[in-house]
Amino acid sequence: SPTQMDFEGQKLADKLHQIITAAFGVIGFIYGYLQQRFGYTMYISMVGLCISAIICVPDWGFLNKNPLKWQKPLSEEGDSVDTDEKEENEGEAATQAPKPKTKKKSSGKGGKSKKTKR
Repeated sequence: SPTQMDFEGQKLADKLHQIITAAFGVIGFIYGYLQQRFGYTMYISMVGLCISAIICVPDWGFLNKNPLKWQKPLSEEGDSVDTDEKEENEGEAATQAPKPKTKKKSSGKGGKSKKTKR
């Protein structure tokens, strides 16, 4: 199964992106200023963005070192259910008619009282 970036990996990828982009931007600006060529500044900045995208966009293994541990799903009774049992229960539930919902009747106390205008 494919790995997905965890929250710590997202934070690391964001920090790496900021550092790489800023570093190449500063280097590009200085080099472009010294050469008096704005194109050099842009080229170096674009190389930094490409390197940053290659490092930060894919779900590399180093960005998934803290995966979330999910809880097992609960059954209707509140017990945890294995996935095999859940599939069996879903098959049974599909053949049964849905249970009707009942509404609670209010006692009439505490509600708004109707006042008539005179």
